[in-house]
Order: sequence, then structure tokens, then C-alpha cells
Amino acid sequence: MAGIAFQRDILKKLSELSSVYIVGGAVRDAQLGIPSNDVDAVMALSLREIQQVLAGWGYKPHVIGAKQQTVSLFQGSDRVDIVPFDGELEMDALRRDFTINALYEDVRTGELRDPLNGLEDLKIRRLKACGCAADRFKEDPLRILRLVRFAVKYHMELELLTGQAALDLVPQLGSVSTERVTEELGKILILDEIDKALGLLYDLGYFQTYIPELARLKGLVQNRYHTKDAWEHTRQVVKNTPARLLLRLSALFHDLGKWETASRECFAWGTLKYAAHSYRVNEFKLIGKNLERWKPIRSFLKKKYEWVPEGKRHFLQHEKESTRLVEQLLPRFRWSMVLPGGSRGERELLFLVGHHMMGTLTFIRDIKEEVPDSKLFKKARRFAWEMGWDGQKFDLQRVENLLDLWKADFLGGKQDAANYLARLDWVQSEIRNSCVALKERDHSLDWKPFEKFVRGKELAGVRFGHFKEQVRWQVMMDQEASLDDTQFLEKEYKVFWNKS
Repeated sequence: MAGIAFQRDILKKLSELSSVYIVGGAVRDAQLGIPSNDVDAVMALSLREIQQVLAGWGYKPHVIGAKQQTVSLFQGSDRVDIVPFDGELEMDALRRDFTINALYEDVRTGELRDPLNGLEDLKIRRLKACGCAADRFKEDPLRILRLVRFAVKYHMELELLTGQAALDLVPQLGSVSTERVTEELGKILILDEIDKALGLLYDLGYFQTYIPELARLKGLVQNRYHTKDAWEHTRQVVKNTPARLLLRLSALFHDLGKWETASRECFAWGTLKYAAHSYRVNEFKLIGKNLERWKPIRSFLKKKYEWVPEGKRHFLQHEKESTRLVEQLLPRFRWSMVLPGGSRGERELLFLVGHHMMGTLTFIRDIKEEVPDSKLFKKARRFAWEMGWDGQKFDLQRVENLLDLWKADFLGGKQDAANYLARLDWVQSEIRNSCVALKERDHSLDWKPFEKFVRGKELAGVRFGHFKEQVRWQVMMDQEASLDDTQFLEKEYKVFWNKS
């Protein structure tokens, strides 16, 4: 019998009053040798009768659901859900989503009932809707996302009419509550074969309809060092990350801004002008470093610009644009409901997207060239602190998340990535070592001498906070610096005073 002792005991007691069948995922997974913590059952009593019986036995039943109400019992993370039905299994089966979930186990006899041939579909790995697929998806469009999850998780092919109905009815997902959609997407994003799930979501038109900022990356050519377009690169990066929702979301959204920032090197002719804090040649805005070295030169050539043959493709500052786009699309979902830390999880998502290039930009020479260990040590320590310090505490997990995303991105389709993987691992190991040292250093600091010193300088409010952060930076970077050292504090105070 499917389920654990807590669930089996309840259902066996209920089966003495009426026919009770375990149905759905628990029966399906039992056929595949997979344990299940959640058990769904149907029985031929009314909702009120089921609730009254369980309450009479000393349980605390909860009635859950709006359209399809269930009586639910909980024990820790385990639960059992019971729904009333009229005793006709085939009619009940036709109201379910897929045939592989329309399998019934008689609680009293252990007999398996299969009114819609779901066992055969499970055997040949075919995902088929119960009855008319269009009707099932119209009843609850969320089943389209469940289709994606089941197809990928259980390595199943879509039955033709089921797949076509899902494709046709994707727009109806807009009628489903944001909370339910978010929860289902969260389950999809942590699948082992997430790249296949993303491909299926694209093929069904989900991204085109609900996250067009992501869908338009398909076909966006990157520079000559990449073997994949921006969409295939994104799929690969998501696949490369550990199956944690925050990381998977960060990887999914990290390059959204490449569409807006896509550019290619070209020759330009015209009058260079400086206005509104930017340099322009005619209608073209120039982006780059040290632009102030350019002098406005009047050109008499009529031609404005031409492409450089084999000119490099750039996506300058795309991480900033990606962050802006993620902020815009967050209200379409409720990621705070499923991310660790709630709303803080959303802030961490924005942080990872906005900083995913920092590792490459900081250490590209260390990865591709031989550099002295002492130089790398200082850079690694600085990078670890700047990425890990959130203004209140040093967050080791934040740095670890950033390192995981950086490596996933690095291995997401660059032609020469394999040649430098060992050096990337070496750089990241130095950063991790720095994180451990910084965490210990942060915990060991005694700020009482500093506070006594500051009181003598009559610093308060914002100025106190700014000076403390200046001193904190110095003692974290320099292991010899001490908060007990008055000379050190006087030196830092002089620097702070001069800057003020």
C-alpha cells in the first residue's frame, strides 16, 4: 500500500466506513519505485461527513481549496488529502489531468484500478490527458505547466492531441493565480534536466507570452568566442547551476539585458559632441572608457558609419540592464513566496544578476595569464569582502552563490572555456579561502576601543557610520591592523576628515 504508516492508518480506518482509494502521484510513483510523502485519496462520503468522522477520532482536519475542496491532515511534512466522490472511478478519472495520475489503489484489498489505461502510458513513457485534452486544460490551465514538469521529470513524450491542446491554450494561463503559477514554475526550475524543461516551455510558447524579455534572446548572436546564441547560452548556464531555485532563477535572467545592449564595432564619421553627460557622433551614443580624450573634429565626409569587417560583438553593461528588466518582471510572479528568505530572496536575485560579471571582469587576467600568488591573494580577499558584506554581516552563502553562477556562465558556451577551467577553479578556491578568513576575522573584532575613540572625536549619526565602514574595510583587508591601535585609528580619522 502506498504511503507511510501515518497515512495508511488513517485511510484503513476510513475504509471500514466506505470505499477508499489512493489515487494519483503516490500510486504512480509507487509503480516507479519512488517514495511519496503526500497521499491523495477519494472516498464515497461527503466532505462534511469525512471532516466530522476525523474530528470525532481526535484528528484536526483542514478543509483546503476553492474549486476542488479537500479534507487534509498533516503530520510534520507529511500529509494526506481526501476528496469525496460518487463511487464511479471512471467518472472520477476523467476529471483528472493525465492518465498516469488516474491510477487507483483500493485501500482494503490493495487492488490496482486503471480505468484509462494509465499503466500502459507510464510503461511506454507517454503523457496523455484524461479524456479531451482541451477540456482538461480549460478546467485548470495550470495543468499545462504540470505537463512540462511531468514530461521532463519522468522522461515522457507528449501524446499528439495533448501537446497540441497545451500549445493552443497557453494564453489561458493568464487566468491562473500568480501564486499557483509561481509555485509550479519553482518546481520546474529545480528539475535535473532543466534545459529540456526550458526548451519545452519555449516550444509551447510560454516564454513568448509571459516573459518575452527571455524569449527574444533566441537567435541573438553573441561574439565570435561563443558557440551558442544568447538563448542556448542561457539554457546551458541554467543547466550548469546547482538545483537551487535562487541560482536557477539568477541564471535564467542573468543575460536578459543583452537584447538592449547588443552592439557591434563600426567606423563612424561625423561631429563628436558632448551633451547630457554623454558623447555622441550624430545620433550614435558612444559607450566606453576614457572618452574625454576625444576632441570634437568636424568631418566633411558624407558617410556616417560602416561596419567593421568581423567587428567584435559587445553587450556593454548588460548586467545593469538585466537587473532593471528583472525588477520590472518580478511583480508578474510571487518569487518571495518560494525563495529562501522571502522578499530578501528577491533582493539576492537582483544582486546575483547585477553582479554576475564581477568575477570575470576582476580576474580575467588571472585566469588567462600567470600572475604572482601574492597579487591574487589581495584581489581575492578584496573581491570576497566586497561581494559578501551586505552592510550588516558578511554573507558566505552570497559569495558562494555568485561563484556558482560565475562558473556556470563561464562554461556556458565559450570556445576556450575548457582550456582555463583549472585556473578558474584555482581563482575561486582562493576566494573561498579568503571568505573563511574574513568570516573569522569579522567575528573576532572587538569594536569597544573604536567606539571609545569615536566618542572622543564627537562623531555621531551618518558620519559615525561612514567612518566605521572605512575602518572596517581597512581591518578586513589588512590583517595587521588593530582596533586597539590608537595610531591606526588616528591615521584613518585623518583620512576620513580630509575626505569630508
